[in-house]
Amino acid sequence: MLTQIMGRRLTAESKDACVGSNLLYVAGMALFALGTFKVASLQVTESQLLLGLLATLCASMQMIVMGMLLSIRVRFQTTGENQR
Repeated sequence: MLTQIMGRRLTAESKDACVGSNLLYVAGMALFALGTFKVASLQVTESQLLLGLLATLCASMQMIVMGMLLSIRVRFQTTGENQR
C-alpha cells in the first residue's frame, strides 16, 4: 500500500522538467554573478583571479547546459521521437 502511495505522481513530468530547467537557468546566472563578485572581492593574484573566474564560469555553464538538456528531453518525450 505504501509503495502505491509513494509511486503516484503529483504533477506532470513535463511540468516538473520545465520548472527544473527554469530553476537551473536562474541558478546558473545567480552563481555566475555572485561568484564573480565574491572572487573579485578577494585579495588574490591575477592568476588566482583568472582561475576563480574560470571555475565560476564553468560551474554556471554546467547548470545552464543541464537546463537545456532537461528541456530537450521534455520536447522529445512529448513528441514521442526516439530518433534524430
